[in-house]
Amino acid sequence: MTTTSSMAKVRDNGLTSRRQVERRKVLWGSRIANLDGSRYTKCETRDISAAGARIQLDDQQYVTDRLYFMDMRNRLAYEARVIWQKNPELGLQFLRSYRFDEVPSPQLRKHLAAEG
Repeated sequence: MTTTSSMAKVRDNGLTSRRQVERRKVLWGSRIANLDGSRYTKCETRDISAAGARIQLDDQQYVTDRLYFMDMRNRLAYEARVIWQKNPELGLQFLRSYRFDEVPSPQLRKHLAAEG
């Protein structure tokens, strides 16, 4: 028996999951980077909420379990955990957020400053 709660049911890549925050569909460019900022790459945001995002990588790339996700539209960086991966897409759970000028990694701040 299933009970109804404030959690919304959504479908991700054929998998049903339960989330407290409903994601909204978007289609915009973003970036991901490893925590020290040495690896920085483009990706595409497919849907997003205050709690996480679904992104698509340009190609099959190795990503670490923890990374930064950069919301270029709102100039926010999120420390995130990869909660699922089905190439070329990733599901991210946001752990912390930073304004671009507050990102702990100096190397990542350099990448972001170069983008304007």
